[in-house]
Amino acid sequence: MYIPVLKNRLFENKFLREQSSYFDEKVIPLIEILNQKIGRTPMQIDELLSIYDSYINSSYFVDFFTFEEGEYSKHDLNQVPFYIAHRNDTINDYFDLLSLVCATEHGIPVISIKKGREFLLNKATIKSLIQMLQALTSKIAVRVQSSLLQNFFMEIDPLLREDDLLIYDINEDSIQSKFFDRKQLSRRSSSYKMVLLHSPRSSKLNNGSYLDGDYTGLIDNSIKVDYKKLGFDGFADYAGLKNVLPTNGSNGKGAALGLFYDSSNNQFFSIMNPDTDQGTRGHLYVLHQAFNVYKTNLDPNNNCPAFEHMYLNLYSQGKPGQWGQWKYITVLRYVSQVKSSL
Repeated sequence: MYIPVLKNRLFENKFLREQSSYFDEKVIPLIEILNQKIGRTPMQIDELLSIYDSYINSSYFVDFFTFEEGEYSKHDLNQVPFYIAHRNDTINDYFDLLSLVCATEHGIPVISIKKGREFLLNKATIKSLIQMLQALTSKIAVRVQSSLLQNFFMEIDPLLREDDLLIYDINEDSIQSKFFDRKQLSRRSSSYKMVLLHSPRSSKLNNGSYLDGDYTGLIDNSIKVDYKKLGFDGFADYAGLKNVLPTNGSNGKGAALGLFYDSSNNQFFSIMNPDTDQGTRGHLYVLHQAFNVYKTNLDPNNNCPAFEHMYLNLYSQGKPGQWGQWKYITVLRYVSQVKSSL
């Protein structure tokens, strides 16, 4: 099982809308709710979920996003209005939100146990919330921040049913550093599924950190291969993106980057224009290199949907594309490659 974790920003919503054919019982997206809108249209949560139900004709997870002070750097709070509106919620407010997911046709609610959601960090409260949601739906997920697993595993474990999931979230940490957590998880008491969530791309690295025209060693994607021998039933990540929050934009400068995941060797190939003064215009170089130098290696069978998207929407029209479009391309390339390798 693979779970691509997508924040509901413009380009990720576009991917959910246009590429839902990649989703099935083996590839199930998890949507982190940052905004109560699609595009620029504000809406209520039930309306938002109804739209996702119409986009995604299979199961999807919904996690109502929150974060702790200092967890993310360089973010713009104005672009995470859902967090602002709900950071003082109570357990009843949280249950009400999750129960809206239970009422959808395809949505699966995610109880997210993490620092930043202090009202939930109580053993009795967690047990009660799990049981209340289980009474409403046949499948739930419990996402646990790794630093909290030891505190709450003994309460969560006996409650989870065969169709439920436990998502163990290590973010950018190394799984090798989690020896005691892995030992604890190996003692699960029933056959519910366990998924390892990892962010292999460092949030601290900018585009200019990557190589131009080579496989990068900066992204360790080994969990995609190793999750089974580590004792998990599936893996989750951010589909080639960094786990970061929106910022207030840039000065128009920056290194243009194309990241192309290659499932044959489980590595990312990077094409990077080091001329930061060009900003998004620097993607013309990325496109030229992708189609005229590296296409034989990156798309040997002429069937890569990311290359098709680049050709139709950018290369054939002489357009460089904006930052968000290239994130869309990264996700499309990654998810399509992972799907074909499962």
